[in-house]
Amino acid sequence: MGPYSLYRRDFLKMSSTAALAAGAGLSMYTEHAKALVPGLTSLLSVDPITLEYKVFGPCCHFCPNKLIVSHYQPVVLCEVVKGGGDTVFGNPISGPLAVGVDVNDYTTFDVRLWEIPDWAVDIAMGFQGCKMCGVDDAKSPAIPTDWTGVCGMLTDKAVAAAVSKANDALPNCFPKLLYSTEMDPTWRTGCRDIFKAQQLAGVLCNNIGSLIQIPGFETCIGTNWGPLYPRQMAGQNDNPVVQAGIAAYRALHVARFSLGSLPFDASLAVGKLQQTAPATGVGFGAGSLMLDTDVRLGNVSLANVYSFVWWVPVVCCKSYKDIFGVCAPSVPCS
Repeated sequence: MGPYSLYRRDFLKMSSTAALAAGAGLSMYTEHAKALVPGLTSLLSVDPITLEYKVFGPCCHFCPNKLIVSHYQPVVLCEVVKGGGDTVFGNPISGPLAVGVDVNDYTTFDVRLWEIPDWAVDIAMGFQGCKMCGVDDAKSPAIPTDWTGVCGMLTDKAVAAAVSKANDALPNCFPKLLYSTEMDPTWRTGCRDIFKAQQLAGVLCNNIGSLIQIPGFETCIGTNWGPLYPRQMAGQNDNPVVQAGIAAYRALHVARFSLGSLPFDASLAVGKLQQTAPATGVGFGAGSLMLDTDVRLGNVSLANVYSFVWWVPVVCCKSYKDIFGVCAPSVPCS
């Protein structure tokens, strides 16, 4: 039995049938969740091209009512800012290492990585989130492949402690902070990647060099966005939106393969990156021509504040009712 793909007409039909459920669903949310809805859900956009929703055959011989589902799951919101009080959420967030950032230079960015909660995906899906596998199904153990010597030893534990303390101070139901470059001094010095950067100085990220995509050891961000290293805030791309996307990739890679704080696969050849602010685009592969074209057609933020969503592939079993019926709205943060 071949896969059933969710095409645009099916996607729109699904969204329209969920209208009544969506109207009643928001009233079930806690006050903390309601306060976050305008800021967070406006930064999420679920479209059929990025989602790639497919339904296959039964999960097993004895469970014909459960079908295999595969799709891409939005898991991380990459908040790319100039630092300090800049944020895409609407309310200032303090940054302890933001002092001295040149706010007029778009080639330097800070990045905060937030785990997207299932309740936010549920709203973005018109309260039809039960059709998706969920954020937890997209998680996998982080096994750092990067050993950076003294530089990493001096900073990794401090960064982990700072992120943990920041999460303790956040309001109930707020997305979990996974990594913030403002708390990582190596994001500015580049000492974590100084040897790799020197070794890769002569590597051209062309169509040949960009094919080196071993998870954790990628050298280039696809065929159009240049080298991944050094993974730091500085860059010289000719477009501020592209430069923000490069910063997001670098932060994802550091969090997954150096710190081990990212519970989602950050292999550039696996996931999709989707810009959602100030313009909403479609998720495509790392540094691909499609992604490059998509973000260049969008608006440039005069405040240099951007958001991107990282999507990873998932596979799970879902009931026939969940897939083809109307979901009941979830009740988060209760």
